[in-house]
Amino acid sequence: MHVHLSDDRQARPRAPGKRAGRELTVRRVTTFAGLAALREPWRALHRRVDSRNPYAAPEWSEVWARHFTSEGELDVLAVERGSELVGVAPCYLRRLGPVLRTVHLLGAGRHDVLTELPSVLCAPADARVVLREVVRHWCERSAEWDWLDLPLGAEQGWLEPEWLSGPVALRGLVRHRATRPSVVLPLPGEVEALRPGLKRNVKESVRRARNRLDRCGRPWTVSTHRSGPGIAEALPLLAGLHAARARLAGRRAHGDVLADPRHRRFLAEVLPLLAEQGRAEILTVDVAQRAVAALLVLRAPGASYLGISGVDPAWWSVSPVTLLQLTAAENAVRQGSREFNLSLGPDVAKLRWSERVVQHPEFTICGPRPRSRAGYTAYAAAAAVAGVRRESARHRIRGGGTAPAAVAAVGGTAAENEGGDHGSGR
Repeated sequence: MHVHLSDDRQARPRAPGKRAGRELTVRRVTTFAGLAALREPWRALHRRVDSRNPYAAPEWSEVWARHFTSEGELDVLAVERGSELVGVAPCYLRRLGPVLRTVHLLGAGRHDVLTELPSVLCAPADARVVLREVVRHWCERSAEWDWLDLPLGAEQGWLEPEWLSGPVALRGLVRHRATRPSVVLPLPGEVEALRPGLKRNVKESVRRARNRLDRCGRPWTVSTHRSGPGIAEALPLLAGLHAARARLAGRRAHGDVLADPRHRRFLAEVLPLLAEQGRAEILTVDVAQRAVAALLVLRAPGASYLGISGVDPAWWSVSPVTLLQLTAAENAVRQGSREFNLSLGPDVAKLRWSERVVQHPEFTICGPRPRSRAGYTAYAAAAAVAGVRRESARHRIRGGGTAPAAVAAVGGTAAENEGGDHGSGR
C-alpha cells in the first residue's frame, strides 16, 4: 500500500504512510484560488481537532499569504485520508540571495512578528503520521530547497530524525533551532470561579486599577469590540496606543509591531474576517469616551490568546491592561475556552497570572548538498548574532522622560506598578 502525492494538476506515487490501514494523500496547493477552495475543510479541521492555536486558522494563513508571499512561492500541503482532510502544512518557498531557497510555514520566515505560533494543523492523535508524511514529502523534493524550518505544537512532540528519507537521511541534518514558551492559564467552567482562583497579586492589581480609575473623576468603562465594523473602528485606536507604549520612557524598550504599514493593512483585513467567525475581539478601557488602553484577543476553538496591546503613557500607572486581561479571561470562559494563553515570552507580568509554561519546539532540516550546509551555517551564525542584539535591545531601558502624569493624578508609584502592565509582551 502506498501514499500518493498530488498537486493542483496531477498525482504520483509516494512512500507508504498509513494509519488504521487507510492511505494518506499529500496534495499540493500552489495557487491562491486553491487556497481559497481549501478554506472550508481547513476551517472544519480547525474546529474538529479543537485547536488551541488561533494562528492555525485558514483565514490567518490565507490573508498572510496574499499580503506577504507571491503565488509562485505558495506550496501548502493538504494531508488527506480518503476524502477527509486530516492535516494542513501551510508552507511556502522563500529565496535567500541568488542561490539559496528555504521552506517555511506561512507566518514565519518574513514578517514573523505577526504570527506567534505558525504550525502544522492536525489532530493530536494524527500528529506523528501527518508530520512524518510532511517531512517525507519535502525529502523527496530536496533538490528544490536548502533548508526547511518546521515549528511543532506543544502537543505534537518532537521531530524524529527517522522521518528523513533519501539523500536528506544520508547527508542532511536535523537541528533543534529554538523553543517558543508561552504562559497558559487553565480556565474554570464558570466565570464566578475565575477570580477566586487567581493569585493574590493579580486580584490586588485589579482592585487597585479600579480604585484609581474611580478616583480620576471621569466616567470609565471596559468595551468589547467584536463585530467586523467594531474591529475596524477599534484597530486604529489599538495601533496608536501600541505605538505610544513603544515610546514610553523609563521602561524596557518595546517594539512597535504595527510601525510597518503592511502589518496594519494585514490586520485590517484579517481581523474582521476572524471576527465574523467569533474569533477576534479588541478590548478597550475608555475614560470619558476616549480609549486609554487596548488589547487584541484571538480565539481558537479550545483557547483564547492575547495579542498586541497598547496603553496611553499618561495612564500607565493605573494598570488598565490588567483590567483588559481579566475581561478577556472572563469572555473566554463565557465562550467555552478551556485555556487562556498570555502569549509567548514568560515574564513577571504573565507569570503572576499562571506559572504553567507550555513549550513549542522548532526544528531545522538542512538539505544534503554542501551548498545547503554552508549556507545554513552562515545563516544560523548571523541569526544568532542578530538574536543577541534583539535581546539586548529588549532589555534596555528607554531613556528620557519622567514618571507618567497619571501617577500624580490617581496615586501610586512606579515601583507599585512595575511589571503590572506588560500586557501580551507585544
